[in-house]
Amino acid sequence: MTSDTKILLTGATGFIGGSVLTSLLDSSASSHPLGPITCLMRGPDRASLLSSTYGDRVNLVLYQGLDDLEATTAVAAQHDIVINTTLGYHSPSTKALLRGLAQRKASTGRDVWMIHTSGTSNVGDKPITKPGPVREFDDSADDVYAYEKEQEALEPYAQRTTELGVIDTGLQLGVKTIVIMSPIIYGNGTGLFNKVSIHTMYMKAMMQIGHAVVVGDGAGVWDHVHVQDLAELYRLVVLEILEKEGRDLPTGKKGIIFSGNGRHSWLEYSQLVADALYDEGVITQKTVAPLSLEEAGTILMPHLGFINDETTKEG
Repeated sequence: MTSDTKILLTGATGFIGGSVLTSLLDSSASSHPLGPITCLMRGPDRASLLSSTYGDRVNLVLYQGLDDLEATTAVAAQHDIVINTTLGYHSPSTKALLRGLAQRKASTGRDVWMIHTSGTSNVGDKPITKPGPVREFDDSADDVYAYEKEQEALEPYAQRTTELGVIDTGLQLGVKTIVIMSPIIYGNGTGLFNKVSIHTMYMKAMMQIGHAVVVGDGAGVWDHVHVQDLAELYRLVVLEILEKEGRDLPTGKKGIIFSGNGRHSWLEYSQLVADALYDEGVITQKTVAPLSLEEAGTILMPHLGFINDETTKEG
C-alpha cells in the first residue's frame, strides 16, 4: 500500500487493543514506516493520557461509544485499515466500520482491510450440556466458515453472529476481512489501561473463595496465547498488508486464523493456580474442588467481575 496508508484502531483502552497499539508503535522492523495510529475512543481523560504518552504517534478521535454508528462510519471512511478490538458481539458497530471502509475504497480506488477480533468459543463444543464428538480445527485446511454457519443455524451465538456478519458484509461491500480468532489470552497487557485478562480474574476468584475450584471434571481443553504474542500477530498482519498489499493473507471466508500457541485443560490450569497460591501461603491446601454447573453459578461466578457496564462500553 502507499506511504499514506491510514490505520484506525478501536478498543485502544482494552486488554487486547492496548497491547496491539503498543506493538504497532514499537514496530521498527518494517520497510514501510507507520504513520500516526488513529484511536477511536470514549472519554477525554483517557484520550489525554494517550496523547501525553504517545504524542503525535497517535491521532485521537472521541465518540459516544459503540452505538455511535454515524461517527464510527465517518471515521472509518478516512482510513484504509481498521483493527477492531472492541466487543466481539456488537454487530452494528462492525458493520458501521465496514460501511466506512467501503466509502474509503470508493473514494481512493484502493483495497481496504478490516482485522476483526473474535474467539474460539465460536467453534467450541459443550461436553457437559450437549455431549458429542470433539472436533479440532486447522485454520489453513478446514472450512471453519462453513462449520460456523452450520452451528449458527442451529443455535445463534452473539460473538459468532458478529464474526460471520463481518465476513459476509465485507464480501458484499468489497472490504477485505481477516478474523483473528483467539482462545484463552493470558499475561500482562502492555497498554496504558486494562492490563489483566479474564484468567487473572479467575485466579482472584480462587483466592476469594479460599481454595481452587474447577467446573465439572476439568477435562475440557482450551488453547492459549500470551497477549504479547497475540499483539505481535496483529502487527505482522498489518505489516503484511503495508509491505505486500496482503497478497499472502487469507481473506473473506478463508480469512479466519487462530492465534493459539499452546493448550491446557481446566483441571491442569486450576491445579497450577492451586500450587502457586499454596506456595505463597494464600490458601491452605492444594486440592482442586469440582463444581457442578449450578454450584459454579452460585460460588464461582459472583467473583468474576469481568462483565460489567464498563466492559460493554469499552472503546
